[in-house]
Amino acid sequence: MSDQRFTQDMTVDQAFALHAGARRVFARFHLGGCSNCAISETHTIAGISEDYGIPLPMLLDSLNALFDGGTLSVGDKVRIPDEIRSKIPQLANVPEIGEITSVEHGAYMAEFGEVRLQGLAEDFVPVEATATKAS
Repeated sequence: MSDQRFTQDMTVDQAFALHAGARRVFARFHLGGCSNCAISETHTIAGISEDYGIPLPMLLDSLNALFDGGTLSVGDKVRIPDEIRSKIPQLANVPEIGEITSVEHGAYMAEFGEVRLQGLAEDFVPVEATATKAS
């Protein structure tokens, strides 16, 4: 995915299609959540920068960092982070270890027994990383 990048001329809709994490990045800048900070899917990234006073390099760096983060592959064993598991009572009986079953636009589907969860790479902990930390 290293050749994919967000650009200033890209629309919000194109950004959402390029990487599932784009919504979270916009949300971190308090964009798109309420009527005062709503953004149109036809708005360009440069337009958002100008209209909301967010430095364009900062916004683009934050979006493009989505491609620099950890990645998972189909078949990887993962677990749900303890801080997420402890906050959601319905996850108490979900198996500890799951498996990535699909990847699309930066969004991962993981199966934990009968339960399927979707999220970004940051929403799952690779089992190998956990085992390494314990050593």
